[in-house]
Amino acid sequence: MKNGFWISAVLSVAVLAAGCQPIKTPQTAGTSGTSTVSSNSGTSPISADAMTTTADARGEPTKAVEPLKVSGDMQSGKLYLPTGEAASSALLLETAVPAEVIANKAFDFEIKVTNISKLKLESVEVSQTVPGTLKIKDATEGSSDGKPNTLTYAAGMLNAGESKIFRLQGTATQSGAMGMCLSARYNSALCVASNVVSPALRISTAGPTEAMKCDALAYKLTVTNSGSGQAKNVKVDTVLPEGITTQDGKASLVFDAGTLDAGQSRDFAFNAKASKTGNYAIKATAKADEDLLSEAAVLTTAVKEPILALTKTGPEKAFIGQQISYDITVTNKGNAVAKNVTIFDSLPKGVTVQAASDMGKADSTGKIRWSVGDLAPAATKKVTVVVTHSEAGKLQSAASVTGECVDGTAAVMVATTLTGVPAILLEVADAPDPVQVGNKTTYTVEVTNQGTAAGTNIKLVCTLEDPMTFVSSTGETKEKVDGKVITFNTIASLAPKAKAVYKIVVQANKVGDVRFKTSMTSDQLQRPVEETEATNFYAQ
Repeated sequence: MKNGFWISAVLSVAVLAAGCQPIKTPQTAGTSGTSTVSSNSGTSPISADAMTTTADARGEPTKAVEPLKVSGDMQSGKLYLPTGEAASSALLLETAVPAEVIANKAFDFEIKVTNISKLKLESVEVSQTVPGTLKIKDATEGSSDGKPNTLTYAAGMLNAGESKIFRLQGTATQSGAMGMCLSARYNSALCVASNVVSPALRISTAGPTEAMKCDALAYKLTVTNSGSGQAKNVKVDTVLPEGITTQDGKASLVFDAGTLDAGQSRDFAFNAKASKTGNYAIKATAKADEDLLSEAAVLTTAVKEPILALTKTGPEKAFIGQQISYDITVTNKGNAVAKNVTIFDSLPKGVTVQAASDMGKADSTGKIRWSVGDLAPAATKKVTVVVTHSEAGKLQSAASVTGECVDGTAAVMVATTLTGVPAILLEVADAPDPVQVGNKTTYTVEVTNQGTAAGTNIKLVCTLEDPMTFVSSTGETKEKVDGKVITFNTIASLAPKAKAVYKIVVQANKVGDVRFKTSMTSDQLQRPVEETEATNFYAQ
């Protein structure tokens, strides 16, 4: 038979019908593979630890069984195949039948086949040759091998030490000697096997689906041998899209995974950075010997960025000492939340902060700080500061804003031109008053700049009434007398808080309620300022 060989031998057992003596046949064994044994009343030759299964007449296993049953009125036979010797044989064939049976009355008997080798035996079959006077129950279940009165029972495959027992029932149809013969054959094959493997690669990419432009983008590539057998010379590579590089500026990476056993995985991690915002597709490929290839599912990372825009508004002109209000507005024009937004306003020396909205606080350097917190895309925040300054000139202040992951610092400068306002106060007083005719009195004229800017080209003109006569004067500028009118030379400039004092001495000539009139003009006055002092001249 192909891929094996058939070995057969014969075990012959004879019985007598009732009233006859049993026929005893001595056991023989030969190289021809055929032997005949006599019946006897001994015990079963199968050891207690033998592996056995039972089968019906078709050789189908039914349950675990005990060794072959042999009682005192039974005779048994056994045959070692193919040599007749246990030490050099592979198969043991045994049977046990009654020593005497009654004609036309059913009797039970067993056939047992055991693999006594250390190898697996294939296609084990037991053949039974019976005389015409013996009928086997369920004999129709046997299969004929082309010989008359021959039944075959298939034991199939027997592992080393495994047994199968066929329990049968027969009926002798007439008295006399009745014999039956058993033979067995099997296929012992030499088999070799090659392990068929199918390595396969699977690669995956893990990383952020959304990130800030300032973030380090952490990616992990995992390659796995998802098949059987080894995947050899495994390489993992990724080409980064434009706009993303590794931290050290590389645009592509190749990792050597070496050899991967079945089910084994290796991870490769790298950090990348984005130079601009956008959606980036991260792709990775794994390759190995034997044309193994796997492409990872594309991982898309949306890189976003907050962009802060800043404006500051205030008056172009203001007066010294006037409260000046500035509005500072920050807007997030990016597509990501700006976190920990802080607004600063730097003020020059001499500026006094009168008020700051939203809990703005000034430090020792004059810088005001507002903690805005987080600012969503398209969101706006406005703060206000109110200041005063005591000096003329340009008041320049710079506002700036910072936030996490904001590229640079947005800043804006605003300048306000400060000018003063002159406020000239004219005061006139006389002493003494009243004045006796013939005596003198002095009129004191004071010009005071109460404003915040210098008064320029200030001019004083004093007018006397008839009862008085000009005697003399002192003051900031020289006088010019023309009859009853005294004109003083112009004061070119009078600084804020400065004062110019004039003293005019007159003589009382006659009794009367007289008036001393002073008129003042300047570049800043649109019309003259006039002051009149009343004096009582009385007689001796």
